[in-house]
Amino acid sequence: MKLIGAILILFSSSSIGFLVAHKISLRPQQLQQIKTALEMLKTEIDYGMTPLPEAFNKLSQNLQSPVAELFRLAKINIEEGLVAQEAWQKAVTEVISELALLEEDRNVILDIGCNLGNSSSADQIRHLQLAQEKINNLYQEAVLEKQQKVKLWRYLGVLTGLLVVIIIV
Repeated sequence: MKLIGAILILFSSSSIGFLVAHKISLRPQQLQQIKTALEMLKTEIDYGMTPLPEAFNKLSQNLQSPVAELFRLAKINIEEGLVAQEAWQKAVTEVISELALLEEDRNVILDIGCNLGNSSSADQIRHLQLAQEKINNLYQEAVLEKQQKVKLWRYLGVLTGLLVVIIIV
């Protein structure tokens, strides 16, 4: 019976460590996707002169979930009659729990919608470039954090489980 309990404790603590490590490793991937999405959106606005709902639809088809879901919901919100800024903010609040992002990442993503659809295309592109630079900086930080903390959390989960098992036995 003790053996089964020890195995369960070790498995549980290891799983927690691996889950935290997985979330840390997802952050740079999702920031990279958002950075790519902003580049695609700039192209759609500047060269394609594509309306926002159509541009959001194209982005949602070319990206992976949950980032794709963000653009899909923004498109739906615009089609339901919301202005672009409100549609974007509503989409972000609905999807943000599925993203492995920090508060500062979320704030930058929310700021993207502030200038969508209510200024000239040149002004929108400038704001998208600024957001892209901010996200690039956050991406660099996320990559460093991933390199430093993924192994740490994995080992910490396993070693914590071992420590608890040793204390109990």
